[in-house]
Amino acid sequence: MDIYSELERLKKLLDGGAITREEFEREKARLLSMNYSVQPDDWGLGIDEKSFTVLMHASQFLSSFIAPLVMWLMFRNKSRLVDEAGKNILNFQISIAIYCLILFLTCVGIVIIPFIGIAVVVFIIIAIIKALNGEQWTYPLAIRFLK
Repeated sequence: MDIYSELERLKKLLDGGAITREEFEREKARLLSMNYSVQPDDWGLGIDEKSFTVLMHASQFLSSFIAPLVMWLMFRNKSRLVDEAGKNILNFQISIAIYCLILFLTCVGIVIIPFIGIAVVVFIIIAIIKALNGEQWTYPLAIRFLK
């Protein structure tokens, strides 16, 4: 049973008077705080969505935005977590490209771009660790182009 079906069932119990408002709110909070995930069989990859988002973040080391973009486009409709992670990664990569271009054109970037490169690596590692813990993390400095 998915989270939406469970919430609908709780709402029917509340409307029918079987549970109180407090019980409904408590159960709703419990459901929403759970690390709800797509089971491996649901999308044919053999891994859960948490592991998939870790791979999405880590794939930035190999191909900047190309691998995360492909992964996001293929599986964004199957998991909310994957959709959010993909948007977050792409927003970050687009933002960094814009920042580097502006810095390079102003000649200040020759000095600052190496520090941005170090920050990018650190931010990706933090995102991987957060994804391993099942948390969503928004990259600092990312402009939200995709919402």
